[in-house]
Amino acid sequence: MTAKTHRPAPVDAHPSFWHQLRIQRRVIWALTMRETITRFGREGLGAIWMVAEPSMFIVGVMAIFSHIESHATYSIAEYLAVSYPTLLFWRNGTNRVTKALEINRALLHHAPIRPIDIIYSRILLEFSGAAGAFFILYLVFVQLGICHWPADILTMALGYLLVIWFSFAFVLIMAALAELSETIDRVSHIIIYLMLPFSGVFIPLYAIPIRFREALLAFPLVDAVEYFHSGYYGSRMPTYYNLGYTVTAILAMTLFSYALTNIAIRRVQLN
Repeated sequence: MTAKTHRPAPVDAHPSFWHQLRIQRRVIWALTMRETITRFGREGLGAIWMVAEPSMFIVGVMAIFSHIESHATYSIAEYLAVSYPTLLFWRNGTNRVTKALEINRALLHHAPIRPIDIIYSRILLEFSGAAGAFFILYLVFVQLGICHWPADILTMALGYLLVIWFSFAFVLIMAALAELSETIDRVSHIIIYLMLPFSGVFIPLYAIPIRFREALLAFPLVDAVEYFHSGYYGSRMPTYYNLGYTVTAILAMTLFSYALTNIAIRRVQLN
């Protein structure tokens, strides 16, 4: 009687694109779960804090600014309920992704993990929390009478996706610059705060003087937020945007962000 020997399955030297994509998807998901447990822990509310934290920001800002309700044409609480959540993507995403590669350099010793996977996992975690907080609070605010159902849900959804797309490209650019320059890492918070008045979140574009309005429309984030407002408010609020320009500008930002990220990754790998 002879013993059977089990030979290991041959390793494909040239895996297909779909095989590599499945591996990357599993790696990103594992990194996201690792980051979730590291940040929020397993006890208490745990991962629920992923949605609870941005929700508290939204409700807090609404409570602070609602006292000027009598001086505004539109409901301040309603406006901030739908506008402020768009800010969480690029602001929180930048704060969490800068220096992510340097902090998690030890993970790169594992062959399946690529530097870009670490960035993707943090973006996925932040964006999921921001989107989850908005969807949950929006439904609650509709039931409370603070918000209304959108005038055009497809336009509102497309505007929301444009904001997410812009935020993704912006976060990649800031993450790459922070890896390439310590100065950018130090001043990233200042850049974020300086962007707040030009984000379209706190002041609707119709309230801006015409001579400044055209300049603001050159910033694709403002166009995306205004298009989002157009879907929500409809004819209740005048909105200004250039959809073709917005898509083109964000596409250019995305290409630039990947080029810059590749440079930053090569620097990390060389070091």
